[in-house]
Amino acid sequence: MKKGIKVIIIFALAIALMGSGFWLVHRFIESKEQQESFRELAESVLLEVPAAVPADPSPPLEDPGQIIRPIPSPAPSVEVLHDLAALREKNPDCIGWLRVPGTAIDYPIMWTPDDPEKYLHLDFYGGWSDYGVPFLDARCDLDSGNLIIYGHNMFDGTMFAGLHKFLDESYADAHSQIVLETPEGAREYNLFAVCRANSMVSGCYRHINFADRTEMDDFLESVRAESVYYAEPDYEKFITLSTCDDWGRNDRIVVIGGEVPC
Repeated sequence: MKKGIKVIIIFALAIALMGSGFWLVHRFIESKEQQESFRELAESVLLEVPAAVPADPSPPLEDPGQIIRPIPSPAPSVEVLHDLAALREKNPDCIGWLRVPGTAIDYPIMWTPDDPEKYLHLDFYGGWSDYGVPFLDARCDLDSGNLIIYGHNMFDGTMFAGLHKFLDESYADAHSQIVLETPEGAREYNLFAVCRANSMVSGCYRHINFADRTEMDDFLESVRAESVYYAEPDYEKFITLSTCDDWGRNDRIVVIGGEVPC
């Protein structure tokens, strides 16, 4: 009898190991397919950015002791790198492209106000995907005072999983620029806060537009109260990037930036 039980247990463990192995292989294949799909999409709509004009050569020294200091090149401007019209031809639900330079966050942004979570488990082309596509909160539009964008926290570090790295203040300082490409041009945001928040009760998700300064102050106070760290901002419009935290069902990592005036 005991021998029979051992055989059953061993058989069950073998089945469990085989199932786990199959699941891991499936996840690995899906990860590679999704990364390749986004890479191909980005390359298919990538604009040709004009090469920088080379600086004029320094004039010859009239006096051997003379020192001519080079004029520093201006900082690169924020540019639209993707053909958003071409993206909309592929899928009219796409309203922009989000990138955080120096990180893996570099994705199209979807918006379906009549079906708020449509792209939670759909890829850019409408097929089923655990990865989904980052999407704008249905309550927002591109003119909103606070653009809330959601993305999955994937096991392979893709989508918005990289937001977890921003809990390290030194990492956040080194990757503080957020760029949102829209049909009207590229917008630049400076990161000023990182929060751990509960999506059901957090004030970070409550404010979309600001009727007056009091409402904006309420939003900023909510952000400050839940922040891991916070730098007092001086902005009129904001962007909020949100992904799942590992702590609990409704826990989120929230990265917030203020729009830099043009």
